[in-house]
Amino acid sequence: MRLEHWLPLLARNGFRVHPSRLPWALLTTASAASSSMLYLMQQLVYGRRINATEPVAPPIFILGHWRTGTTFLQEMLSHDPRLTSPSNYQVYSANHFLLTEDLAVKYLNFLLPSKRPMDNVTLKWESPQEDEWARITMGLPSPYLRVAFARQPPPFAEYLNLDGVSPAAIEAWKAGFMKFLRMVTLKTGKRLVFKSPHHTGRLKVLHEMFPDAKFIHVTRDPFTFFPSTLRMYRSFDHTQSLQKPSENDGLEDYVLDSGRRMYDSYHSYRGQVPEDQILDVRYDDLVKNPVSTMRDIYSRLSLGDIEPALGGFEKYLAPRKNYVTNRHQLPDYWQARIRSEWGQYFESFGYNSDDEG
Repeated sequence: MRLEHWLPLLARNGFRVHPSRLPWALLTTASAASSSMLYLMQQLVYGRRINATEPVAPPIFILGHWRTGTTFLQEMLSHDPRLTSPSNYQVYSANHFLLTEDLAVKYLNFLLPSKRPMDNVTLKWESPQEDEWARITMGLPSPYLRVAFARQPPPFAEYLNLDGVSPAAIEAWKAGFMKFLRMVTLKTGKRLVFKSPHHTGRLKVLHEMFPDAKFIHVTRDPFTFFPSTLRMYRSFDHTQSLQKPSENDGLEDYVLDSGRRMYDSYHSYRGQVPEDQILDVRYDDLVKNPVSTMRDIYSRLSLGDIEPALGGFEKYLAPRKNYVTNRHQLPDYWQARIRSEWGQYFESFGYNSDDEG
C-alpha cells in the first residue's frame, strides 16, 4: 500500500494492532512510505505510456468460489505463450512494479515462503496471482481487507458483487481495474487472464466493461471447498493479520454469506452473457483430464489454436503428478447449513450430498 491508504486503514480500525504485531506494522509503515515515493516515480516515467496502452485482446476471466481449482486453471492458461496473468509481484507491488519488478524477481525470491500458507502450491514472485490483491495495493476497497484486522467486522462486503455501491464508487473501481490492466499489458504485451473469486459476483459489471471478454467458471462440491476456504482464511488471519485472531471468529457464517452474495449475482446475470463467451467447468474434470478439458475450453470459447499451448501445459503438469490436496472434515451441522443456504449451487451445477468432490 501507499502511505495515503495505509494510514487511513489503521485509523478506521482504531490502530488496534496487537503488541506482538507492532514490529510488522512499523515495517509496513516504512514500506508504505517507500511505495508512495516509488509510485510517484513510476507515474513520472510511465504515466503517459500507461494511459495510452490498450488491451491486446479482450481479457479472459476465471470465476469460481475459493478453493475450487481456479488457481490451477489460471496457472495452466498462463503456460500458453500467448497469454499471461498478473504475477505475485505485480499485484503486491501494483504501485511501482514497472520500475522495480525485474530487480525484485531476480534478487528477492528469498522473501517469499516456498508454499502458500493454506495449501501445497509453490510460490514465486513471477507466479500468477489473483488481481484482487492489486486493488488493495492501489488503495481500492476490497473484502480482503478483513485480513488486516481479523477481529474487526468484515469490511466492504458490498464489493463482493458491487450491489449497492454508489455509481461514483463503481467508476473509481473500474478506473483502478483499467489502470492495472494497462500496466500489466504494458509490461507483458499479451492477452490477460484474470482470476479472482470475487469476480464471480461481479459478472454483470465485468461484462459491461468488456463485452467481448471470455468467462470460465469452475465448480466443485461445496462440502469440499467450504472447509478448504475456512482453512485459507484462518491461514491468512494467523500469518497476515495485525491482530491475534479470535477462536470464535465467525468465519463459517462469513463464508456462507459471501458465497450467497456472489452466486445470487452470478445466477441472476449469467443468462445475459452469450453462450460462446461463458463456460462452466467441473473441478474433477479439470484435475483428472486437464489437457482434454483445456481442449474443450479452447474450442467452446474460441480461444484459438490450442497446439502452441500444449507444450507449456505438459511442462506445468509434469511436476504435479504427485500433488496432494488437503483433506477436511465437515460436521453434519455445517453440511446441513451449506445444503440449505447454497441449495441453488447444488442444483445448478449438479452436485449431490453424497458427492466427494
